[in-house]
Amino acid sequence: MAVTGWSAGAWGLGTWGFSGVTNSPIRLWSQSNFGEDLIFAYRGGPICYWDASNGVITRGLVVNATNFPDQSDCPTIVNSVTVSDIFRFVVAFGANDLGTAVQDPMLIRWSDQEDVSNWTPAATNQAGSLRLSRGSEIITALQARQEILVWTDTAVYGLQYLGAPEVWGAQLLGDNITIASTNSAVYSGNIAYWMGTDKFYSYDGTVKTLPCSVRSYVFN
Repeated sequence: MAVTGWSAGAWGLGTWGFSGVTNSPIRLWSQSNFGEDLIFAYRGGPICYWDASNGVITRGLVVNATNFPDQSDCPTIVNSVTVSDIFRFVVAFGANDLGTAVQDPMLIRWSDQEDVSNWTPAATNQAGSLRLSRGSEIITALQARQEILVWTDTAVYGLQYLGAPEVWGAQLLGDNITIASTNSAVYSGNIAYWMGTDKFYSYDGTVKTLPCSVRSYVFN
């Protein structure tokens, strides 16, 4: 979708106040601690890793064969990434599948446990993937108390660790819901809150519509 407005065109293009046009969306980042290190990615980009032991003057590196010689089948394009807080898996949402560079917006992939670079499923590790069925793309994900909450454009799922051989499983928590954007959800006090396209929601074990006295003002 084309974007118009300030900074849409190249720097210095046109006269002051000139409205440019671009097909490049704003760069939205996701990030999560991996111990003292950092896993991060921008929407539609690769997974990157920053090693804290190298100090703040060093840059994060793309997880690929050049930077990580032991890298194996790490996704090359993702929409967001997180680290499961208890079991220490790197989890990618909206990733390309094994053997292809084509992004699947409904695919979830995860690395082997405690291993940033090994993404090749095998009997000797816990790397794997699953594809969600409700919706057309994964919008965002948040780490909750005992699960990772995952929003598509029409549903919310709970991603739970099951152990080998399935490793991770997805449970549908709510259907026929909406979410406004990648950054419109938050998790606080064991409750998830998010803004939809026409109402506000919460999840505390059950998906609920939040009463809002200014709903018509906000959404109109």
